Amino acid sequence: MKKHIVYITTDANRVYVEAGYCQDITLKILELQNTSSSFMTRSTKFSRIVHTEEFETFEAAERRKIELNMYTRMQKEKLIRKYNPNWLSIHTLETSIIKKAAVYA
Repeated sequence: MKKHIVYITTDANRVYVEAGYCQDITLKILELQNTSSSFMTRSTKFSRIVHTEEFETFEAAERRKIELNMYTRMQKEKLIRKYNPNWLSIHTLETSIIKKAAVYA
């Protein structure tokens, strides 16, 4: 069964916040890291995924993505800070959780 993931991404300075959809979050993180390394682009450089939500169906994920994109900046910030108060990249959070688990084991 495929996973349907809705994520919120931001740039390094937290100026832009945008919701998106993917099926493989690891691939999406790699894609963001590779595009953010090219310094000649003029588009917004989203460099980190700061929030994710998983859904059973594509339709539910698409509805949530549209809902998140309709949120105001303050609503998005409140959602992110609830689960990720320091706005760390999901990749950074996962590796720190794994390291803590290894220390306590």
